[in-house]
Amino acid sequence: MLELTKIKAITILIILFSISLASYYVYSTYFVESGIVIGYLEADLHHLALFVALEKGWFEEEGLKISTRVYQNGMAEMDGFKAGEIDIGYLGIAPALIKKINANINITVVAAVNVNGSAIIVSKDSRINDLEDLAGKNIAIPGYGTVQHFLLLLALERADLSEENINITRGFGPSNMELMLSSGQIDGFIAWEPFCADAVTRDIGVYLIKSGELWRNHPCCVVAVRSDFLEKHRDVVFKILSIHMKATKWIQEHFEEAVEIAVKHTGFSEETIRLALENIAFIYNPDLEGIRTYLEKLIEKEIILVDEGFDVDQFLTEFVDLSILEAIESVP
Repeated sequence: MLELTKIKAITILIILFSISLASYYVYSTYFVESGIVIGYLEADLHHLALFVALEKGWFEEEGLKISTRVYQNGMAEMDGFKAGEIDIGYLGIAPALIKKINANINITVVAAVNVNGSAIIVSKDSRINDLEDLAGKNIAIPGYGTVQHFLLLLALERADLSEENINITRGFGPSNMELMLSSGQIDGFIAWEPFCADAVTRDIGVYLIKSGELWRNHPCCVVAVRSDFLEKHRDVVFKILSIHMKATKWIQEHFEEAVEIAVKHTGFSEETIRLALENIAFIYNPDLEGIRTYLEKLIEKEIILVDEGFDVDQFLTEFVDLSILEAIESVP
């Protein structure tokens, strides 16, 4: 009788294990079959690697069903993470840091996207010839806490100015900034490419300074993943990062075709895209020291609010996960 009871118990355990295994398989494959949502910013040329991967059908080749969602700026995209609208996102490192800490939005940075790629544009008819001339002027930014906001703060510091010395207009997408500049509503703006180059090629504005001249090879956009998604679907993230790396390398080796894809996915002219690409470098390995600089500066400016004793090193160790990139690079 005792032996029979043991057999029944073992049988039940086997059945439960089988059900659990089947449920996990269904749950894991659900995301692949029902679709993974990737966020990115409005016509952002920084995100060309994503456009290349979509155009080439590389996600489908890996059995991944991808849909995309566009955001006006990185702060809005972080809210998209919080709302569960996206699983993975291409966005600036500044809003990723700010919303991770201030709003406790649980994301993990798993790769870099680009360095440089922004600029301060001023009206071609203005008398703004250097950074000091920004005093008292109306300057538009894509949003508070964006990479461009951060870079504007650096520019003002260089000129011994502060935010109090200029009038900042925010809450408008870069396409609206061009219209505002052409109509005289603002004196200048800072945005991501290709909006900067477009203002130049359309003879609306001129480059006052490119972001790489403010901070050489500064980190800009990253690939971030919802932390719970990363924990449950590392195999899927492995595939997506493999594609991201492949696309980044492809851009460097197929420039002319990359220009065509950029024109198609951003809607800008070839002349604008070629000029804009002179201001961007595409990478996939994050610059940890550069990210640290962002974090420390944002804390100093009290844009990021932390408790006394906040451990920058510990935070960055948890915030940036390079293990998947390292695993991909180790594959022969």
